[in-house]
Amino acid sequence: MARFTTASALIISIVLVLSPLFIAGDTRRHRRDEETGHIPSTHDEIVSRREEHHDLFSSRLVEVNSKLDLHMSGEELLTEVEFNRLNRKKKAYENKLEELSREFDERHSGRIMGREELLNEMTKARIGRSRGEL
Repeated sequence: MARFTTASALIISIVLVLSPLFIAGDTRRHRRDEETGHIPSTHDEIVSRREEHHDLFSSRLVEVNSKLDLHMSGEELLTEVEFNRLNRKKKAYENKLEELSREFDERHSGRIMGREELLNEMTKARIGRSRGEL
């Protein structure tokens, strides 16, 4: 048991030390806003995020469907409130997957990047106002 605990502690400490290296990502090619720290997204990053979200919502839909199937088979009955909540989630996940499956091109990512830039400018203005008020 002590050996397992020591090994686990070693693995956890290694993960904690190395995780920022993997999570931070490669930002060398991006320009960072000096005032807000904002790093703009690229088309490839946006498409990658959409694919990750598609996978995430697909797995959530599978989970909801399995719970509903267990209820329908009588193995694991749900309350009426839970059943209705799962049906609403199922519909929402299906709609989200439909949206994420639509064609996505440079124009769409351009709008997203424009929205990010607008939010960054609003943040800059808010920072400027707060510095002026002090």
